[in-house]
Amino acid sequence: MAQIEAQNPTGVLANGVKLVGESFLPGASLLMEGKFLDGAAHSIIGLGAKVVFGPLGLVLVCADSFAKATTQKSLWNYATDTYHAQIEKRKKDQEASAASTEAPAVKVIKNTA
Repeated sequence: MAQIEAQNPTGVLANGVKLVGESFLPGASLLMEGKFLDGAAHSIIGLGAKVVFGPLGLVLVCADSFAKATTQKSLWNYATDTYHAQIEKRKKDQEASAASTEAPAVKVIKNTA
């Protein structure tokens, strides 16, 4: 389970400002963080995604920028982490079900009387 960290009110306010900035310019939250190269790249890619994929492309690039600025992880990293966690869970479940379906060992007791 993910741990939720308590944020101070200024951190919450700063994240709100970053989110509003993303609605005006893709990459704004990264630019506010001082990550100018990443912010400029997200701005260019976001505007290109809007032209090619429409509003959905723009929203995805803005969400990626916001996630990267606030958590230092991109949406791609979140997706791959979730995928790998599910693979590990599935392996453990398969191992547990295989162990429970194996026949229990039978102990033979000889009566010597």
